[in-house]
Amino acid sequence: MSAESDKDGLRVLAVQGESLDGNLAKAEATAATADAAIQDAERLLARLGRPLPNRTGAGGTSLPMRAPRLRTWEEIAAEARMARPDEISFADILSRADVAAATGNLSSWKEEFAGLNRLTQFDYAVAGAAGLFAGLADILLVQVPRHPGFLGSSAAEGGWLSNVIKDRFGDLLPEDTIRALERDYKVPYDPSTSLRLDIKVEGLGPRTHRMSSLGHDPVLGWFFGVRDILAGGFTAIGSDGSLVIQSVEGWEPGEFGVGLFVKILEAFRTVACHMLSDVATAAGLPPPLFGLLQFLQLGGIGDHSISDIARGMYRSGYDFRHFLAGGVTVTIIEVFVRTAWTVRELSEGKSLMDALPVAGKRLQSGLFLAHTVATATNAGKFAVTQNPLSLNWAQWLMFFRYLLPQAHWVLVGRPKARAEFVREKLEVSWGRLDADLSTIWADAFGAEYRAVI
Repeated sequence: MSAESDKDGLRVLAVQGESLDGNLAKAEATAATADAAIQDAERLLARLGRPLPNRTGAGGTSLPMRAPRLRTWEEIAAEARMARPDEISFADILSRADVAAATGNLSSWKEEFAGLNRLTQFDYAVAGAAGLFAGLADILLVQVPRHPGFLGSSAAEGGWLSNVIKDRFGDLLPEDTIRALERDYKVPYDPSTSLRLDIKVEGLGPRTHRMSSLGHDPVLGWFFGVRDILAGGFTAIGSDGSLVIQSVEGWEPGEFGVGLFVKILEAFRTVACHMLSDVATAAGLPPPLFGLLQFLQLGGIGDHSISDIARGMYRSGYDFRHFLAGGVTVTIIEVFVRTAWTVRELSEGKSLMDALPVAGKRLQSGLFLAHTVATATNAGKFAVTQNPLSLNWAQWLMFFRYLLPQAHWVLVGRPKARAEFVREKLEVSWGRLDADLSTIWADAFGAEYRAVI
Protein backbone atom coordinates (compact mmCIF):
# COMPACT_ATOMS: atom_id res chain seq x y z
CA MET A 1 0.00 0.00 0.00
CA SER A 2 1.34 3.47 -0.97
CA ALA A 3 1.94 6.33 1.45
CA GLU A 4 -0.94 8.30 -0.07
CA SER A 5 -3.32 5.35 0.44
CA ASP A 6 -2.18 5.15 4.07
CA LYS A 7 -2.98 8.84 4.49
CA ASP A 8 -6.40 8.33 2.90
CA GLY A 9 -7.04 5.54 5.39
CA LEU A 10 -6.18 7.83 8.30
CA ARG A 11 -8.37 10.61 6.88
CA VAL A 12 -11.30 8.22 6.54
CA LEU A 13 -10.83 7.03 10.11
CA ALA A 14 -10.68 10.62 11.35
CA VAL A 15 -13.76 11.79 9.40
CA GLN A 16 -15.83 8.72 10.18
CA GLY A 17 -14.78 8.89 13.82
CA GLU A 18 -15.86 12.50 14.07
CA SER A 19 -19.15 11.65 12.34
CA LEU A 20 -19.74 8.73 14.69
CA ASP A 21 -18.94 10.86 17.75
CA GLY A 22 -21.37 13.52 16.52
CA ASN A 23 -24.14 11.00 15.90
CA LEU A 24 -23.56 9.41 19.30
CA ALA A 25 -23.77 12.83 20.95
CA LYS A 26 -27.03 13.57 19.13
CA ALA A 27 -28.42 10.16 20.05
CA GLU A 28 -27.51 10.68 23.70
CA ALA A 29 -29.14 14.13 23.68
CA THR A 30 -32.27 12.71 22.04
CA ALA A 31 -32.36 9.86 24.55
CA ALA A 32 -31.99 12.32 27.43
CA THR A 33 -34.85 14.47 26.04
CA ALA A 34 -37.03 11.40 25.61
CA ASP A 35 -36.29 10.24 29.17
CA ALA A 36 -37.18 13.68 30.52
CA ALA A 37 -40.47 13.69 28.54
CA ILE A 38 -41.35 10.19 29.79
CA GLN A 39 -40.67 11.21 33.38
CA ASP A 40 -42.91 14.31 32.99
CA ALA A 41 -45.68 12.12 31.55
CA GLU A 42 -45.33 9.63 34.41
CA ARG A 43 -45.58 12.43 37.00
CA LEU A 44 -48.69 13.79 35.25
CA LEU A 45 -50.35 10.35 35.23
CA ALA A 46 -49.50 9.95 38.90
CA ARG A 47 -51.22 13.27 39.79
CA LEU A 48 -54.28 12.23 37.78
CA GLY A 49 -54.39 8.86 39.51
CA ARG A 50 -53.94 6.94 36.32
CA PRO A 51 -51.91 3.73 36.30
CA LEU A 52 -48.44 3.91 34.79
CA PRO A 53 -47.90 1.86 31.63
CA ASN A 54 -45.34 -0.98 31.60
CA ARG A 55 -42.36 0.55 29.77
CA THR A 56 -40.58 -2.76 29.21
CA GLY A 57 -43.54 -4.86 28.21
CA ALA A 58 -44.95 -2.82 25.39
CA GLY A 59 -44.59 -4.42 22.01
CA GLY A 60 -43.98 -2.65 18.78
CA THR A 61 -44.67 -3.26 15.16
CA SER A 62 -41.52 -3.96 13.20
CA LEU A 63 -41.14 -1.75 10.17
CA PRO A 64 -39.97 -3.17 6.84
CA MET A 65 -36.19 -2.74 6.43
CA ARG A 66 -34.34 -2.10 3.23
CA ALA A 67 -30.79 -3.30 2.71
CA PRO A 68 -28.55 -0.26 3.13
CA ARG A 69 -26.26 0.77 0.30
CA LEU A 70 -22.58 1.10 1.13
CA ARG A 71 -20.52 3.64 -0.74
CA THR A 72 -17.33 2.62 -2.54
CA TRP A 73 -13.96 3.25 -0.94
CA GLU A 74 -13.17 5.87 -3.59
CA GLU A 75 -16.27 7.85 -2.61
CA ILE A 76 -15.49 7.63 1.09
CA ALA A 77 -11.82 8.56 0.57
CA ALA A 78 -12.73 11.53 -1.66
CA GLU A 79 -15.11 12.84 0.99
CA ALA A 80 -12.40 12.44 3.64
CA ARG A 81 -9.84 14.32 1.52
CA MET A 82 -12.30 17.20 1.16
CA ALA A 83 -12.94 17.29 4.90
CA ARG A 84 -9.30 16.78 6.03
CA PRO A 85 -6.94 18.04 3.30
CA ASP A 86 -4.10 18.68 5.77
CA GLU A 87 -1.46 16.21 6.96
CA ILE A 88 -2.74 13.63 9.41
CA SER A 89 -1.29 10.96 11.69
CA PHE A 90 -2.52 8.44 14.24
CA ALA A 91 -1.95 11.04 16.94
CA ASP A 92 -4.78 13.07 15.40
CA ILE A 93 -7.35 10.28 15.59
CA LEU A 94 -6.41 8.36 18.75
CA SER A 95 -6.84 9.49 22.31
CA ARG A 96 -4.15 9.01 24.94
CA ALA A 97 -6.09 6.07 26.31
CA ASP A 98 -6.25 4.51 22.84
CA VAL A 99 -2.50 5.00 22.36
CA ALA A 100 -1.78 3.50 25.79
CA ALA A 101 -4.00 0.49 25.08
CA ALA A 102 -2.39 -0.13 21.68
CA THR A 103 1.10 0.26 23.14
CA GLY A 104 0.22 -2.14 25.93
CA ASN A 105 -1.04 -4.75 23.48
CA LEU A 106 2.06 -4.38 21.33
CA SER A 107 4.35 -4.70 24.34
CA SER A 108 2.53 -7.79 25.59
CA TRP A 109 2.78 -9.43 22.16
CA LYS A 110 6.49 -8.68 21.94
CA GLU A 111 7.01 -10.10 25.42
CA GLU A 112 5.07 -13.21 24.46
CA PHE A 113 7.29 -13.64 21.39
CA ALA A 114 10.43 -13.15 23.47
CA GLY A 115 9.22 -15.79 25.92
CA LEU A 116 8.94 -18.34 23.12
CA ASN A 117 12.67 -17.96 22.29
CA ARG A 118 14.15 -16.94 25.64
CA LEU A 119 16.46 -19.42 27.38
CA THR A 120 15.22 -20.65 30.73
CA GLN A 121 17.31 -21.22 33.84
CA PHE A 122 17.34 -24.91 32.92
CA ASP A 123 18.72 -24.08 29.46
CA TYR A 124 21.46 -21.88 30.93
CA ALA A 125 22.43 -24.56 33.45
CA VAL A 126 22.58 -27.28 30.79
CA ALA A 127 24.57 -25.14 28.35
CA GLY A 128 27.01 -24.05 31.05
CA ALA A 129 27.55 -27.58 32.35
CA ALA A 130 28.00 -29.01 28.84
CA GLY A 131 30.50 -26.31 27.93
CA LEU A 132 32.52 -26.83 31.12
CA PHE A 133 32.56 -30.63 30.75
CA ALA A 134 33.74 -30.25 27.16
CA GLY A 135 36.41 -27.77 28.21
CA LEU A 136 37.70 -30.14 30.89
CA ALA A 137 37.83 -32.99 28.36
CA ASP A 138 39.87 -30.76 26.06
CA ILE A 139 42.32 -29.86 28.85
CA LEU A 140 42.65 -33.33 30.39
CA LEU A 141 42.15 -35.74 27.46
CA VAL A 142 42.95 -33.97 24.21
CA GLN A 143 45.78 -31.66 25.34
CA VAL A 144 48.24 -31.34 22.39
CA PRO A 145 49.51 -33.79 19.75
CA ARG A 146 52.74 -35.65 20.42
CA HIS A 147 55.57 -33.41 19.15
CA PRO A 148 59.31 -32.81 19.66
CA GLY A 149 58.87 -29.08 20.29
CA PHE A 150 57.12 -26.17 18.61
CA LEU A 151 57.94 -22.43 18.54
CA GLY A 152 60.33 -22.81 21.45
CA SER A 153 58.04 -24.99 23.58
CA SER A 154 59.33 -28.20 25.08
CA ALA A 155 58.52 -31.62 23.63
CA ALA A 156 55.23 -33.23 24.65
CA GLU A 157 54.05 -36.83 24.79
CA GLY A 158 50.61 -35.78 23.59
CA GLY A 159 47.17 -36.06 25.09
CA TRP A 160 45.80 -39.47 25.99
CA LEU A 161 42.88 -39.32 23.59
CA SER A 162 45.00 -37.93 20.76
CA ASN A 163 47.49 -40.79 21.11
CA VAL A 164 44.76 -43.43 21.38
CA ILE A 165 43.13 -42.31 18.12
CA LYS A 166 46.45 -42.24 16.29
CA ASP A 167 47.29 -45.74 17.57
CA ARG A 168 43.85 -47.05 16.57
CA PHE A 169 44.25 -45.77 13.02
CA GLY A 170 47.62 -47.53 12.89
CA ASP A 171 45.99 -50.78 13.98
CA LEU A 172 43.16 -50.46 11.44
CA LEU A 173 45.48 -49.55 8.56
CA PRO A 174 48.78 -51.41 8.76
CA GLU A 175 51.64 -50.43 6.45
CA ASP A 176 50.97 -53.12 3.84
CA THR A 177 47.35 -51.93 3.51
CA ILE A 178 48.52 -48.34 3.13
CA ARG A 179 51.03 -49.31 0.42
CA ALA A 180 48.34 -51.23 -1.47
CA LEU A 181 45.98 -48.23 -1.37
CA GLU A 182 48.75 -45.88 -2.48
CA ARG A 183 49.55 -48.18 -5.42
CA ASP A 184 45.97 -48.68 -6.58
CA TYR A 185 44.62 -45.16 -6.08
CA LYS A 186 47.12 -42.68 -7.42
CA VAL A 187 45.94 -39.11 -7.97
CA PRO A 188 47.28 -36.10 -9.91
CA TYR A 189 47.12 -33.80 -6.86
CA ASP A 190 49.83 -35.66 -4.93
CA PRO A 191 53.15 -34.04 -6.02
CA SER A 192 55.42 -33.64 -3.00
CA THR A 193 57.72 -31.05 -4.65
CA SER A 194 57.54 -28.52 -7.45
CA LEU A 195 60.32 -30.24 -9.39
CA ARG A 196 58.13 -31.55 -12.25
CA LEU A 197 55.43 -28.92 -12.09
CA ASP A 198 55.02 -26.18 -14.70
CA ILE A 199 54.13 -23.65 -11.98
CA LYS A 200 56.07 -23.64 -8.72
CA VAL A 201 54.05 -23.97 -5.52
CA GLU A 202 55.85 -22.12 -2.73
CA GLY A 203 56.58 -24.26 0.33
CA LEU A 204 55.57 -27.52 -1.34
CA GLY A 205 57.52 -30.31 0.33
CA PRO A 206 57.22 -33.92 1.49
CA ARG A 207 56.06 -32.91 4.98
CA THR A 208 53.55 -30.24 3.93
CA HIS A 209 52.34 -31.16 0.43
CA ARG A 210 49.03 -32.58 1.75
CA MET A 211 48.26 -29.34 3.51
CA SER A 212 49.02 -27.38 0.35
CA SER A 213 46.95 -29.74 -1.83
CA LEU A 214 43.23 -28.99 -1.54
CA GLY A 215 42.47 -32.49 -2.78
CA HIS A 216 43.78 -33.83 0.53
CA ASP A 217 41.46 -31.67 2.64
CA PRO A 218 38.89 -33.96 4.38
CA VAL A 219 36.10 -31.56 3.38
CA LEU A 220 37.28 -29.58 0.36
CA GLY A 221 38.87 -32.66 -1.16
CA TRP A 222 35.48 -34.04 -2.18
CA PHE A 223 35.24 -31.13 -4.64
CA PHE A 224 38.82 -30.21 -5.52
CA GLY A 225 40.06 -33.80 -5.48
CA VAL A 226 37.31 -34.94 -7.84
CA ARG A 227 37.91 -31.88 -10.01
CA ASP A 228 41.66 -32.54 -10.21
CA ILE A 229 41.13 -36.22 -11.10
CA LEU A 230 38.69 -35.37 -13.91
CA ALA A 231 40.85 -32.50 -15.18
CA GLY A 232 44.22 -34.21 -14.66
CA GLY A 233 45.32 -31.23 -12.59
CA PHE A 234 46.63 -30.03 -9.26
CA THR A 235 45.00 -27.33 -7.11
CA ALA A 236 47.23 -26.06 -4.31
CA ILE A 237 47.80 -23.16 -1.93
CA GLY A 238 51.40 -22.03 -1.57
CA SER A 239 53.06 -20.94 1.65
CA ASP A 240 52.93 -17.41 0.21
CA GLY A 241 49.12 -17.58 0.09
CA SER A 242 48.87 -17.96 -3.69
CA LEU A 243 46.31 -20.30 -5.26
CA VAL A 244 47.87 -22.38 -8.04
CA ILE A 245 45.79 -24.44 -10.50
CA GLN A 246 47.72 -26.34 -13.16
CA SER A 247 47.79 -29.48 -15.24
CA VAL A 248 50.07 -32.34 -14.25
CA GLU A 249 52.31 -34.11 -16.72
CA GLY A 250 51.23 -37.67 -17.39
CA TRP A 251 47.58 -37.06 -16.47
CA GLU A 252 45.05 -36.52 -19.23
CA PRO A 253 41.70 -34.76 -18.63
CA GLY A 254 38.67 -37.02 -18.74
CA GLU A 255 36.35 -36.83 -21.73
CA PHE A 256 32.99 -35.27 -20.90
CA GLY A 257 30.55 -37.46 -22.72
CA VAL A 258 29.04 -40.88 -22.36
CA GLY A 259 29.94 -42.43 -19.03
CA LEU A 260 30.65 -39.12 -17.33
CA PHE A 261 28.50 -40.02 -14.32
CA VAL A 262 30.44 -43.26 -13.86
CA LYS A 263 33.73 -41.36 -14.07
CA ILE A 264 32.55 -38.95 -11.38
CA LEU A 265 31.63 -41.85 -9.10
CA GLU A 266 35.00 -43.45 -9.74
CA ALA A 267 36.68 -40.14 -8.94
CA PHE A 268 34.86 -39.97 -5.60
CA ARG A 269 35.97 -43.52 -4.86
CA THR A 270 39.57 -42.67 -5.73
CA VAL A 271 39.50 -39.59 -3.48
CA ALA A 272 38.12 -41.65 -0.58
CA CYS A 273 40.65 -44.47 -0.95
CA HIS A 274 43.56 -42.07 -1.41
CA MET A 275 42.57 -40.21 1.76
CA LEU A 276 42.39 -43.56 3.53
CA SER A 277 45.92 -44.36 2.39
CA ASP A 278 47.20 -41.06 3.85
CA VAL A 279 45.28 -40.74 7.10
CA ALA A 280 47.39 -43.23 9.09
CA THR A 281 50.81 -42.19 7.75
CA ALA A 282 53.31 -40.25 9.83
CA ALA A 283 52.20 -36.87 8.48
CA GLY A 284 48.55 -37.83 8.10
CA LEU A 285 45.86 -35.68 6.51
CA PRO A 286 45.44 -32.01 7.48
CA PRO A 287 42.40 -31.05 9.58
CA PRO A 288 39.34 -29.91 7.57
CA LEU A 289 39.72 -26.40 6.09
CA PHE A 290 43.11 -26.06 7.83
CA GLY A 291 44.92 -25.44 4.54
CA LEU A 292 42.87 -22.25 4.01
CA LEU A 293 44.85 -20.65 6.84
CA GLN A 294 47.73 -20.35 4.38
CA PHE A 295 45.85 -17.43 2.83
CA LEU A 296 46.37 -15.49 6.10
CA GLN A 297 49.81 -13.99 5.66
CA LEU A 298 49.41 -11.47 8.48
CA GLY A 299 48.98 -11.67 12.26
CA GLY A 300 50.29 -14.64 14.20
CA ILE A 301 52.99 -14.66 16.88
CA GLY A 302 56.08 -12.51 16.61
CA ASP A 303 57.54 -12.74 13.13
CA HIS A 304 55.46 -15.81 12.31
CA SER A 305 52.28 -15.27 10.29
CA ILE A 306 49.14 -17.32 10.79
CA SER A 307 50.08 -19.23 7.63
CA ASP A 308 53.55 -20.06 9.02
CA ILE A 309 52.11 -21.17 12.36
CA ALA A 310 49.47 -23.38 10.73
CA ARG A 311 52.06 -25.10 8.55
CA GLY A 312 54.30 -25.58 11.56
CA MET A 313 51.42 -27.05 13.55
CA TYR A 314 50.76 -29.58 10.79
CA ARG A 315 54.44 -30.56 10.67
CA SER A 316 54.33 -31.02 14.46
CA GLY A 317 51.55 -33.63 14.38
CA TYR A 318 48.42 -31.46 14.27
CA ASP A 319 46.66 -33.66 11.70
CA PHE A 320 43.20 -35.08 11.03
CA ARG A 321 43.59 -37.70 13.78
CA HIS A 322 44.26 -35.02 16.40
CA PHE A 323 41.30 -33.10 14.95
CA LEU A 324 39.08 -36.13 15.62
CA ALA A 325 40.40 -36.26 19.20
CA GLY A 326 39.47 -32.60 19.63
CA GLY A 327 36.02 -33.41 18.31
CA VAL A 328 35.19 -35.09 21.62
CA THR A 329 34.33 -31.65 23.01
CA VAL A 330 31.85 -31.10 20.18
CA THR A 331 30.33 -34.53 20.76
CA ILE A 332 29.95 -33.96 24.51
CA ILE A 333 28.10 -30.69 23.96
CA GLU A 334 25.83 -31.95 21.18
CA VAL A 335 24.86 -35.12 23.08
CA PHE A 336 24.52 -33.44 26.49
CA VAL A 337 22.44 -30.45 25.37
CA ARG A 338 20.21 -32.35 22.93
CA THR A 339 19.56 -35.16 25.41
CA ALA A 340 18.66 -32.69 28.16
CA TRP A 341 16.36 -30.89 25.73
CA THR A 342 14.54 -34.14 24.86
CA VAL A 343 14.15 -35.17 28.51
CA ARG A 344 12.74 -31.76 29.45
CA GLU A 345 10.29 -31.75 26.51
CA LEU A 346 9.08 -35.26 27.35
CA SER A 347 8.64 -34.31 31.02
CA GLU A 348 6.38 -31.46 29.90
CA GLY A 349 4.06 -33.94 28.21
CA LYS A 350 5.14 -33.61 24.59
CA SER A 351 5.25 -36.57 22.25
CA LEU A 352 8.55 -38.11 21.25
CA MET A 353 8.33 -36.64 17.75
CA ASP A 354 7.70 -33.14 19.13
CA ALA A 355 10.47 -33.55 21.71
CA LEU A 356 13.19 -34.50 19.23
CA PRO A 357 16.01 -31.91 19.44
CA VAL A 358 16.32 -31.14 15.75
CA ALA A 359 15.08 -27.56 15.39
CA GLY A 360 14.09 -24.43 17.26
CA LYS A 361 15.78 -21.12 17.95
CA ARG A 362 15.90 -21.76 21.68
CA LEU A 363 17.74 -25.05 21.13
CA GLN A 364 20.12 -23.32 18.72
CA SER A 365 20.78 -20.59 21.27
CA GLY A 366 21.49 -23.17 23.97
CA LEU A 367 23.95 -25.03 21.73
CA PHE A 368 25.62 -21.77 20.78
CA LEU A 369 26.02 -20.83 24.43
CA ALA A 370 27.51 -24.25 25.29
CA HIS A 371 29.98 -24.09 22.41
CA THR A 372 30.89 -20.54 23.42
CA VAL A 373 31.77 -21.73 26.93
CA ALA A 374 33.89 -24.60 25.55
CA THR A 375 35.61 -22.32 23.03
CA ALA A 376 36.35 -19.74 25.72
CA THR A 377 37.84 -22.51 27.85
CA ASN A 378 40.06 -23.54 24.95
CA ALA A 379 41.09 -19.92 24.44
CA GLY A 380 42.09 -19.83 28.12
CA LYS A 381 44.09 -23.03 27.62
CA PHE A 382 45.98 -21.36 24.77
CA ALA A 383 46.52 -18.19 26.81
CA VAL A 384 48.09 -20.19 29.63
CA THR A 385 50.25 -22.50 27.49
CA GLN A 386 51.10 -19.96 24.76
CA ASN A 387 51.25 -22.97 22.45
CA PRO A 388 49.18 -22.91 19.22
CA LEU A 389 49.07 -26.72 19.33
CA SER A 390 46.70 -26.41 22.29
CA LEU A 391 44.01 -24.83 20.09
CA ASN A 392 41.04 -27.11 19.44
CA TRP A 393 40.33 -26.64 15.72
CA ALA A 394 37.21 -28.82 15.84
CA GLN A 395 35.73 -26.75 18.65
CA TRP A 396 36.52 -23.45 16.95
CA LEU A 397 34.93 -24.63 13.69
CA MET A 398 31.77 -25.65 15.54
CA PHE A 399 31.72 -22.32 17.39
CA PHE A 400 31.73 -20.40 14.11
CA ARG A 401 29.20 -22.84 12.67
CA TYR A 402 26.74 -21.67 15.37
CA LEU A 403 27.96 -18.07 15.54
CA LEU A 404 26.97 -17.21 11.97
CA PRO A 405 23.30 -18.35 12.16
CA GLN A 406 23.03 -16.90 15.69
CA ALA A 407 24.27 -13.52 14.48
CA HIS A 408 21.86 -13.68 11.54
CA TRP A 409 19.01 -14.51 13.93
CA VAL A 410 19.81 -11.62 16.26
CA LEU A 411 20.38 -9.03 13.53
CA VAL A 412 17.86 -10.13 10.88
CA GLY A 413 15.83 -13.20 11.75
CA ARG A 414 14.48 -12.20 15.16
CA PRO A 415 13.15 -8.75 14.16
CA LYS A 416 11.52 -10.29 11.09
CA ALA A 417 10.00 -13.18 13.06
CA ARG A 418 8.75 -10.77 15.75
CA ALA A 419 7.08 -8.57 13.12
CA GLU A 420 5.41 -11.66 11.64
CA PHE A 421 4.26 -12.74 15.11
CA VAL A 422 2.72 -9.31 15.77
CA ARG A 423 1.11 -9.33 12.32
CA GLU A 424 -0.56 -12.66 13.10
CA LYS A 425 -1.84 -11.25 16.40
CA LEU A 426 -3.27 -8.27 14.52
CA GLU A 427 -4.93 -10.63 12.04
CA VAL A 428 -6.62 -12.41 14.95
CA SER A 429 -7.76 -9.07 16.39
CA TRP A 430 -9.13 -7.99 13.00
CA GLY A 431 -10.98 -11.31 12.78
CA ARG A 432 -12.61 -10.72 16.14
CA LEU A 433 -13.58 -7.17 15.12
CA ASP A 434 -15.07 -8.43 11.87
CA ALA A 435 -17.09 -11.04 13.79
CA ASP A 436 -18.37 -8.36 16.20
CA LEU A 437 -19.36 -6.09 13.31
CA SER A 438 -21.18 -8.98 11.63
CA THR A 439 -23.12 -9.62 14.84
CA ILE A 440 -24.05 -5.94 15.15
CA TRP A 441 -25.11 -5.85 11.49
CA ALA A 442 -27.31 -8.93 11.93
CA ASP A 443 -28.89 -7.47 15.07
CA ALA A 444 -29.64 -4.18 13.33
CA PHE A 445 -30.83 -5.32 9.89
CA GLY A 446 -31.44 -9.04 10.27
CA ALA A 447 -29.52 -11.94 8.87
CA GLU A 448 -31.42 -11.79 5.56
CA TYR A 449 -30.20 -8.30 4.69
CA ARG A 450 -26.80 -7.76 3.14
CA ALA A 451 -24.89 -4.61 2.42
CA VAL A 452 -25.04 -3.47 -1.22
CA ILE A 453 -22.15 -1.50 -2.68
